[in-house]
Amino acid sequence: MTILIAILGLSFLIVVHEAGHMLAARAMGVHVKEYAVGFGQPILRKKIGKTHYSLRWILFGGFVRMKGMDDGEAGPDSYSSKPPWRRAFIIFAGPLANLVAAVLIAFAFFALAPAPVPRAEVAEVSPNSMAEEVGIRPGDELIAVDGERIEGWEGFVSAVAQRSPGEEVTVVVERGGRELEFSGTLTASPEDPDRPLVGVSPVTVQERLPVSEALARAVQFNVAILLALGDFIGQIITGEQSFRENVAGPVGIVTITGESVQQGFFFLLLAFISLQLAIFNLLPFLPLDGGHLLFIAAEKVRGRPVSRETMGKIGFIGFAVLILFVIFVTVGDVGRLISGEPLIPEQPPE
Repeated sequence: MTILIAILGLSFLIVVHEAGHMLAARAMGVHVKEYAVGFGQPILRKKIGKTHYSLRWILFGGFVRMKGMDDGEAGPDSYSSKPPWRRAFIIFAGPLANLVAAVLIAFAFFALAPAPVPRAEVAEVSPNSMAEEVGIRPGDELIAVDGERIEGWEGFVSAVAQRSPGEEVTVVVERGGRELEFSGTLTASPEDPDRPLVGVSPVTVQERLPVSEALARAVQFNVAILLALGDFIGQIITGEQSFRENVAGPVGIVTITGESVQQGFFFLLLAFISLQLAIFNLLPFLPLDGGHLLFIAAEKVRGRPVSRETMGKIGFIGFAVLILFVIFVTVGDVGRLISGEPLIPEQPPE
């Protein structure tokens, strides 16, 4: 069942990507002949209006067939008749749809799933800390630092962060309906000697986030993934990471996604894959969207389009390379599954 959910989730991302192309094409006045999810022979095919919609056997991909893009047809509603900026918008709309989907999926997760929210109440007191020395206890509610009232745990962290290790500080807590003052010397964090610590950790409660905070977290999540992908690509180039060991193919992606269903982070992984799909499709390599954008840019510079024959030959070579790449990573996935190795190696703790 989990594998089926994984396949449906990944298919949804393909639907979104191809819908981006189709909607943009229609908005730019281009006739869409076919909208397909999957490759190979159609399982289902239905014509609605002037467009054929099909579902095909191999679900790892899809396509939108537009008039005049590959078949040489002319006319005011053909892809080839449109100026470069319109064609570029149609091509870019697919990755853009996946970028938007990544944010919306993450937003839905953060907005609907209860998240641990720290409260300004002491859960634990660290050994040999200022809090232990002065007598702060679990259950105390933190209400002020050096006479200034704080708003929640974040307010407490912010107030302490403005001080330095070794500095005297007064913390006011509420205990049993009474306010108590505790003064002591801030200690330094073992990880960062410049970071001051009182030595308390907060009680956390499961709450649904407000819409604005859920949206902010969704954006932060995707920005963090983009930065991490940039670092990963840099490490692959420099040899710090193994490409073969860290890249999963179709088998690995379905397996990992299926495991995420059981572990409860399916939607975050789906957002992550949607973002990766957008970035991958923007690589300047035919038949990917980035390759088409590259040739549109070349047309703008040269003042005339690259011939259909040349693009066809380059696209065929590119497609063959992609097939070889998929075979390469799939063989690696199957080998790791048979041997019991993790599909993505665990990173050592810092």
